Amino acid sequence: MNREQFLEYIDHFNNRRWDMVTSYFRPDVTLEYPDNFGHPGTPARTLQGPQEFIANYQAITTNVREVLNLGAFMSEGNQFFVELITEFHVFRDAPEGSSAMGKKGDVIVMNQCVLYDTDEQGKFQRIRIFHHRYLDPALAQHKDA
Repeated sequence: MNREQFLEYIDHFNNRRWDMVTSYFRPDVTLEYPDNFGHPGTPARTLQGPQEFIANYQAITTNVREVLNLGAFMSEGNQFFVELITEFHVFRDAPEGSSAMGKKGDVIVMNQCVLYDTDEQGKFQRIRIFHHRYLDPALAQHKDA
């Protein structure tokens, strides 16, 4: 995977083309989160396979537009590492009792580090997200999201 290929992946993600996003995945891909970003301190969780990934992001994007922006990109062998500046634009309040992040109109920006392991064909095998820090919402690049 090189930077240009990963930018294509990000474009699919940002435009919610989940079938194209998951075309980069092995059928047994795992996606590991350190916690629920909206509620730090919650237990780490792991999504198993493309269908869990799709279900998770379809639920998130019911109330929030998530936009990935690529910072650093490093690749060696069957691993690559990216810095993501991730924007969450909340366009609808979540239902009462939901664990969704933010309220309508909120913009949440965070810096994340993600490590990808790939197989021999370059498919994503394991994705580990390292929650780094929240940033000033004024840094959002996508004001119209």
